[in-house]
Amino acid sequence: MIAFALGAATVAVLAVVGALVLAALAEASERPELRVALGPLVVLEFERTAHGSSTTFGPGLIVLPLLGGLLNAAGAAILRTR
Repeated sequence: MIAFALGAATVAVLAVVGALVLAALAEASERPELRVALGPLVVLEFERTAHGSSTTFGPGLIVLPLLGGLLNAAGAAILRTR
């Protein structure tokens, strides 16, 4: 359980910081739109219109830490059996 929590927390911080960096870079580069997704799950969606720009953080930011926690827990279980 500790391995899952530590992995999920680490991936959550990295995912949020990465999404913020991508949103800032998209704004600075004057891109009209940017979409980062894990299949159908949107992590980040940025779009620029004539009236301004908007950034949406999607449910992919919840799924990434869960996957990271599961992978970390699986790795810990494999190492523990050796």
